[in-house]
Amino acid sequence: MATKDELKERFVTGHVITEQDMNDLLDVIERGPEGPQGEQGPQGQRGPKGDKGDKGDTGEQGPQGTAGSDGADGQDAEPQFTEEQVTALLALIEDGE
Repeated sequence: MATKDELKERFVTGHVITEQDMNDLLDVIERGPEGPQGEQGPQGQRGPKGDKGDKGDTGEQGPQGTAGSDGADGQDAEPQFTEEQVTALLALIEDGE
């Protein structure tokens, strides 16, 4: 490994810097105190939308809900058939046996 003075002499004379020279330079450098945090840079562009994920596992059955209130009484429906029609339909059914 080169000393600090040897490296100074190489760089001042116009020596072509090699990878080994850079490694030696990094070895002899004395680090100063760390500087303050820099300002945050601008927000980058939003990336492309990712692929759709796999379907998740089915969750557990939830608890039984509370019973609802009773519904209102319905209105009576209009009869679908008249009394005469019911009698005629019953006669047809009995004759078909």
